[in-house]
Amino acid sequence: MLAAIGLVGASSPAVAQSCTAGTESDFDGDGKFDLAIGDPDATVAGKLRAGRVHVAYGSGAAVTIDADDIPNNENGAGERFGFSMDTVDWNGDGCTDLFIGAPYEAWASGMAETGIVVFIPGSPTGLDTALAKNWSQASFDGDTGVDTNHPGDRFGWDIAAGLDTAGDPFIVVGVPGESTTTTEGVVLNHGGNVFYARPGNAIDFNQNSAGFADSFEDGDMFGYSVAASESGFVVGVPGEDANYSDHTIHDAGTMFLMAHSDASTVPAPIAAWGQGNTTISGEFEDGDMYGYSLDMVDYISTGGGAAKMMIAIGASGEDTSAGLSSVVWSPGSGFTEYKTISQDGDGAAADAAEPGDMFGAAVAMVNRTPGQNTGVNTLLMTVGVPGEDDEATGLFDVGEAQLFSMTEDQAQENNPVRPRLPAEKFTPADGAGIGQVLYANKQYLFVSATGATGPAVYRIPWDNLVAGAAAAVTSYTPATFGLTNADVVSFGASLA
Repeated sequence: MLAAIGLVGASSPAVAQSCTAGTESDFDGDGKFDLAIGDPDATVAGKLRAGRVHVAYGSGAAVTIDADDIPNNENGAGERFGFSMDTVDWNGDGCTDLFIGAPYEAWASGMAETGIVVFIPGSPTGLDTALAKNWSQASFDGDTGVDTNHPGDRFGWDIAAGLDTAGDPFIVVGVPGESTTTTEGVVLNHGGNVFYARPGNAIDFNQNSAGFADSFEDGDMFGYSVAASESGFVVGVPGEDANYSDHTIHDAGTMFLMAHSDASTVPAPIAAWGQGNTTISGEFEDGDMYGYSLDMVDYISTGGGAAKMMIAIGASGEDTSAGLSSVVWSPGSGFTEYKTISQDGDGAAADAAEPGDMFGAAVAMVNRTPGQNTGVNTLLMTVGVPGEDDEATGLFDVGEAQLFSMTEDQAQENNPVRPRLPAEKFTPADGAGIGQVLYANKQYLFVSATGATGPAVYRIPWDNLVAGAAAAVTSYTPATFGLTNADVVSFGASLA
């Protein structure tokens, strides 16, 4: 099995007899957090942008996986293995399983950019590539005939996996390149599609599906972004146009909130909205791309009550005003915009909103105490600002990540993350791009620096950010996997 995994520069995880459930992203079930780091643009075996995934185990072991390690697959130029990822215990054995998107994979009879999702099960010895599966739109976990693979679909562009309120696994896969032909013979390109699955069952849907108050249109990119919680999931449509009688606003963007289903029927739409709604701040504008980035969590208010869903929506093309909003879905009350957030909002650490900052290019939400009333340090959102310049040093696109409390008290308003990165591990540089990729769990915030003096992923304990603690910040670099900086291209472009 070790040879199949593609061991690079480290020993394998310690072998346990069985997996112990309960730890987020624990591929070997040893109770320690494990991290998968994508490098989808890496050259592998001479194949440009074939892509690969690096896995750092909590035990200290480190391995690298590419398509050659997957049965019935192989490295191919431009396939971008590792473009997207997410994790869940899909087979219920207590070990976390890994899903890897390769949206540019020429999977079906060599059709370019069809895309696949690779499933790699966890095991007491770590991710078991010998048992990995290649899943496409036409065949997913044994369910065949869900959809047909087509060139340019880009199945696997984004992935959201998790457990519902009953503890059962699900996966949502974005297919933003999906096209269709109308009954009049008109081809609509890149309208998009979303694939929803449970173990042994899968279904797909788009804006032409029953219950949607919209339609499949050219360039909508339905499924460009997806996010999920126990109670539901959201689909971003950043290419959606707003059509008026006398003009069209292009790429304004919109959102859909969906209920979970058993995947034998299309999940039911709960709500849809965009910046043109009277209850949502801002307005439809060309290029806003509302829904470009997403995340969501379930939470209970500080004062108690029923669980709600909070959704963070980034509009990275928004002008220098607010670039991000959060929406709350409350059972029986519908959806409301909880707050609109900008760089130059309240707080001592507030920054000036400037063109090119890309505030909201990435968002990461966490509820550190699920099932309990939230507090100012437990319901948190981090917003990526990868285009932020450092005026003090004159450096461009150093980037930043800004932290906000999402509770009513809002004590953690606009708290910058970059100053918490250890100086001995991070030196600001042009194009460092802090905030391009974010990932959060109950213990840590993970931030990629894809273009720093050395590409790295930083693991920051939450108490460092919200309680003034000074615990060690862990950095994962190419050297962690026996590689040099020259061996990687997009290290940290996806995290799970």
